[in-house]
Amino acid sequence: MTAAWLSSCARSRDLIGGPLRGVLFAAALAACTASPVQGPLSTDSRDAAARDYLALAKAWLDAGDFGAAGRHLEHARNLGADSAESHHISALLAAASAEPERAEDHYRRALALAPGGSAIRNNYGVLLFSQGRVGEAAGQFRAAAADSAYVGRAWALENLGRSRLLLEDWQGAREAFDAALEAHGELPVAALELALLHRRSGDLAAARRLFADYLAMLENQGLKPGPKALFAGAEFALQAGNCDQVEEFGSILGTLYPETAEYRAYRNLIDGD
Repeated sequence: MTAAWLSSCARSRDLIGGPLRGVLFAAALAACTASPVQGPLSTDSRDAAARDYLALAKAWLDAGDFGAAGRHLEHARNLGADSAESHHISALLAAASAEPERAEDHYRRALALAPGGSAIRNNYGVLLFSQGRVGEAAGQFRAAAADSAYVGRAWALENLGRSRLLLEDWQGAREAFDAALEAHGELPVAALELALLHRRSGDLAAARRLFADYLAMLENQGLKPGPKALFAGAEFALQAGNCDQVEEFGSILGTLYPETAEYRAYRNLIDGD
């Protein structure tokens, strides 16, 4: 572990307790300045134009420009787009605009048209999770993760693990995180939570190994640890009798997150040692 995280804060984020993993669309932006189609079109031409606008909406959504995504989505709608894809994009935009009821309506419409839409289910699960409907969210994540062809399966499994943690299903959470890391070996959230689950069950060797993996993942990805991870690191170091690491974790925790419950717990840990 190094203090290099302190210099990388500007381009990193707290992975623990942050947003669940939703889908990211990818599409070319070569036609990003396209204007609304003018004049009468044949059915085939209208369908093709609608697909092009949806592709652009996806691309702008991926880029984080929700205004541009919404404009291209509206062009697609004007051309008659009423597909699972169009409702999925509408749901994501509504969620980004803090309109959860409208987002849920679009998710339900999308799934009615494409019951096997794993990306739709994963993102719907993210919405449900954000509303505290953890059991329902877990069901959507489980369905998405059951699709071996889904490119986001590892993140659906990670989301499922986080849901099961809140449901206090420790074994279920462990299985989900294990499967997530098997599907994708560089998932810091899964590695950290799995380390803490192993510690909970008394397997300290496995817990320390996974925590070391977690730190390596952060370094590889240029990310910083959150307060939960820093406090866990201090606890692991204290158990191992490594006073220098205890102080290092505590210093970073106090610098980055001085007002958190984790830093208060760290101070109590040190003062009571």
